[in-house]
Amino acid sequence: MYGRRLNRLAVDTAEAKVSLPEKYGPFYFDQPIDHFSLNETTFKHRYWANTDWYQPGGPVILYNAGETPADDRSLYVTNSTMAELARSLNGIVVVMEHRFYGESLPAPDFSAESLATLTTAQALEDMASFIKFLKFPELGAEIPPAPETKYIVYGGSYSGNLAAWMRQKYPHLVFAAVPSSAPVQMSYNFYQYFDPIRKYGPKHCINAIRATVLYADHILFSPVDQAKKRLKESFGMTERTHDDDFAEGRHYDIKIYSCIWCINTSALPPLFFFVLVSNQQH
Repeated sequence: MYGRRLNRLAVDTAEAKVSLPEKYGPFYFDQPIDHFSLNETTFKHRYWANTDWYQPGGPVILYNAGETPADDRSLYVTNSTMAELARSLNGIVVVMEHRFYGESLPAPDFSAESLATLTTAQALEDMASFIKFLKFPELGAEIPPAPETKYIVYGGSYSGNLAAWMRQKYPHLVFAAVPSSAPVQMSYNFYQYFDPIRKYGPKHCINAIRATVLYADHILFSPVDQAKKRLKESFGMTERTHDDDFAEGRHYDIKIYSCIWCINTSALPPLFFFVLVSNQQH
């Protein structure tokens, strides 16, 4: 029962539609499918832009939405710290979608061959291409190119990595970068990410999450296929034939559960509760 409710909550959240005036987008930029090939084929790269506050000499704030469809994050062009900064500096805000997410699809499928261009190097070139060639026709005039126009690249988590690497790789294009929580030191199976929550979060929350993960792992690591089937059915995910795919898909549900359960039983702030504690630590 809990699984079905949580699954519905996650789906409802993912299907929620954002509302943004049409003048902010979405727009589509002709982006090369492969920046490192002589093939000049392009795809429609989706983005949003707010030029309301622009005055000559103002900066452009560029944000790559990272590993998710950018629909919800399109609101950042009007409601975010980036928008506030653009307003105070008489600048422009651009939110661009990452290739292979949302509607920004360089290929018609997700085969291994198609995903060959889903790389960090291609993503960085996408951003550099935006900086060099993106136009803002609603202004009625072209803005000066970088570095005369200062480009400030924002990002958080993986998107923050991109922001930091843009400043490092293209200092002639990027005036400044604001990388928030950017894990620029890559690590495999980085369970330490959750250690502060595991150590200092409310014990009843941590114990509930640990018990949930242990219960699911006990089933998934067992040889009993029928038990695995029932577990996947409870979450409406019988099509996930690979157990690790199923576990990854339920990562979000466990975080939601931990938030709801703990907020209802504790006066502590919800910062502590968006966690997933893996029994791999024991």
